This record gives sequence, C-alpha cells and structure tokens, in this order.
Amino acid sequence: MYVAKLIRLSILLITILSLQVWGSSDSTAINALEPTLTPQQMHEDIDKWWQWTKNTHPNLSLRIADINTFENNLKELKSKLNSPLSVNDFLAHISILNGQFNDGHMNIMVPSQRRLLEQITEGKNGLFPFEVNIVDGLISISSKLGGDKSIYENARIVAINNHSIESIYTKLMSRMYGDTVAHKEALLSSKFALYYWLFIDKSKDFVITFRGKTRPLNLVVSASNNKPLSLQSSTFENTFKFELLNPDEAKMTINEFWWHDKQAFYDFTQDAFTNLQAHKIKHLIIDVSLNRGGDDDMWKKGLLNYIADKPYRHTSFYQKKVIAEHQDEGEEIGDVISKSYQKYEPSGIDNPLYFDGKVSVLVGVNTYSSAILFANTVQDHGFARIIGDATGGYSWQTGGIQFFTLPNSKLRAVSPRFYLARPSGQGENRVVEPDITE
Repeated sequence: MYVAKLIRLSILLITILSLQVWGSSDSTAINALEPTLTPQQMHEDIDKWWQWTKNTHPNLSLRIADINTFENNLKELKSKLNSPLSVNDFLAHISILNGQFNDGHMNIMVPSQRRLLEQITEGKNGLFPFEVNIVDGLISISSKLGGDKSIYENARIVAINNHSIESIYTKLMSRMYGDTVAHKEALLSSKFALYYWLFIDKSKDFVITFRGKTRPLNLVVSASNNKPLSLQSSTFENTFKFELLNPDEAKMTINEFWWHDKQAFYDFTQDAFTNLQAHKIKHLIIDVSLNRGGDDDMWKKGLLNYIADKPYRHTSFYQKKVIAEHQDEGEEIGDVISKSYQKYEPSGIDNPLYFDGKVSVLVGVNTYSSAILFANTVQDHGFARIIGDATGGYSWQTGGIQFFTLPNSKLRAVSPRFYLARPSGQGENRVVEPDITE
C-alpha cells in the first residue's frame, strides 16, 4: 500500500524550501525577531526540536557522519546559551546546525523568508544592494538586487563594511543548508542579501571593497529596497520554453517540475514533441540546470512518456520513518521501513509521439530534488546522456519534508521523512556526474 503512495510522492520543490513560504502567526516578520528568550526557553526549543527530528528523520547517519559528535555539538551549543538573547541572536546560534545537516531538505530558519524579505524591502530597512555569485569561496557581483544590470558585474568583493569577505563567507556558509559545499554556495548566492541582514549587520549604507588590478577599490552605496530575484514570481513562459536551435536540434528548458495547472505543462510537452516529430529533429536537449525540484509526475508523464524505450523505476531502494500523518496498515509509529523498490513504469515506445532521436539532459549545481531523480532515471536506464556540470545535490535524495515550530522562538524547522536510492543502487553521498562535460 505504501509503495503505491510512494510513487505519487514527489520530493518537494527546493524552491519551496528555499523561500519557506509558510504561514506564521506573527503579524510582522521583522518584529518576530525581537522578543527576548531566556536560556531555559532556548534549551527547551533545542531539546524539543531534536526529539522531533529523531522521530521524523529515517536515518540521520545518511548525511551526518557521526551522530555522537553532533549530539555533543548540541550540548556545547546549549552551554553557550546562558544569558537572554533576542530571537534573531538565538537564530544566529542555532542555525549553525544547518551547515552540519548536509541536506537541502533540512534546516532551521525564520518561518517565512519571503515575508521577511518583503517587509525589509517595503519598510525603512533595506538589503545589500547586489545579487552575487559564489563559487569556490569567491564572491562576485552578478547584478543589482532584483536583476538589473550593474557596471560592477563580475567584480570580486574583498570586504563589506570592514568585514573581510572571508569572514562573511565562513559565517554565512556555516548557517546554510544544502547537500554539498557547491550546493550551499549556489543557495547562498540566491539569498545572500537576506543572510547578510540576518547574520552580519542590518546596515543602511555599505562600503564595498572590490579587488582592483593595483589596489582595492571602494564603493559607497545605500541599502536597496528592490525585490531580490528570489522574490520574483515565475510565469509559465519563463519557466517552460521550447525552441528549435537548428534543423537537427531543439531545446526544452524546464526550470521547475511543478506548476499549479499540471495540464498546462502536459499540453506544453505534447506540443513540443509534436514539433520534434513534424520537424524531424534528431537531437533534443532537456535543460534542467536551474530546476530545483517539484513533482515526479511532471517528468514521468510529461517527458519519459515520450523518451523511455523500456520500463523504468525511479528508485531501487527506499527508507522511511513511520509518522502519524503517514501510517499504513500494519505499521507502527516510529518504525523505520527499509525496502527494495521493484515497481516499474511503462515505456513510452507505443506513444505516437515517441521520440527516437538522441536526448541530452543538461544539469548543473542548481539541479536538485525531483530534478535529480529525473537525471538519475534517464542516466541509469540509458534514456539520455547527462551533460553540463555535476549537480550540487546528492543522487540519493531525501524527501517528504515535515515542519516543526520551535515552541518559544517560533522558528521553523524542516526534516525529511524518507530517502530514495537511485535506480542503479549506486551513488550514495555522490553527486550526479555528467557523461559529457560541456
């Protein structure tokens, strides 16, 4: 019975997790960071969160190398919380755990990053005025906050308000969730302005020092009230695209495996494969390099229904924790169920629009969650070659995320309740590597 349910379960959008668009009882997200917590309240929050996590997560050792060391870190953290702190300051302490989870589906953060960002930019406050790109510990400007072009594009940052960029990077990365360092850097790139505001300072003016050819260059600039790119709403047209590149090649860009109207997506892919057939296209590129996840049904019905030349499965093995909200007959709450997965989906070879040309799937550091399951499936079954750069996330993906509100601080925690091995059964704690690097 559970297996039938599992097939319908998607590893939820990392976009949802990244923005954490969840309800909050606080009327003002900024004010919710100000109340003072006693040491006892903070200790209670930590204890109740950890007990909930152990009751929810299927196997903490999957990503945390040494649970005993982690629990010792918890004790050390509690010992440092020996005087009253604001919720913001408590968050600065407890969020250090995010960097130890090694999982993009697990973190502790404010209840709604979106709401907090909106209130910061709509009020008298402001944010660091640039979008940034973070790679291998180096932080550079990519655009103005919100995406407008900047004359400082690609400029390497050396310091901000006399904080060295190395110290900023270390402080923020230690609080960033994600599977790998590369994954954490990609996520921090998209939310740098918010994390700077939360964990470095809430400046209204910035002195940004850039690396110059002969000496450092300083820029003095005010905080920005522009909406960050992470707040901008997606349209169908900028999320799903199809284009004919030349007489032999076409490209389908899919930036999410989610849309509120799934039929619109299925109509889009049907039209795309109709065009492939009509134009006798020989090579299809499916670009999921910016796709952070969604619903597995989207790629099973919308893509593999046209390119799978044999039956397939999206996982070979799963492990889940039985919780009250997801309990099947004969299961006990708290049980850990570990099973091989042998149910195969049908091929698409009988589909009148079946595409028998070459298929390449373009992945990158931002490919995550259900998009990684898609990449796993096409690679392991030979439906397509993987091109581009390695994913930031691991090929064994966690999912079924659950939420917990810490009782005193009202911060929000996230934990998965199951994980899936890739179809081949290989690749634990390894990213999805491309067959061809382009």
